[in-house]
Amino acid sequence: MKKEHPMKVKLTASLSGANGAWSAGDAYECSDEEACSLIAAGFAVPDVAPKVERAVKSVPELRAGARKKTIP
Repeated sequence: MKKEHPMKVKLTASLSGANGAWSAGDAYECSDEEACSLIAAGFAVPDVAPKVERAVKSVPELRAGARKKTIP
């Protein structure tokens, strides 16, 4: 038996069923088959998370006179 990985879609219409109810704009996790069906029917679009670019704090350079003191 093939193990399915859940797929996330963003709903473009309200959806309700035995497992609950979701509003348009909600993220909905379902099987690939159900996701393809919802997208084909126009009830959802693929939910692609935007890549977040994070700033990295620069490390200050050590100056000649600012060396750490070592314990003898």
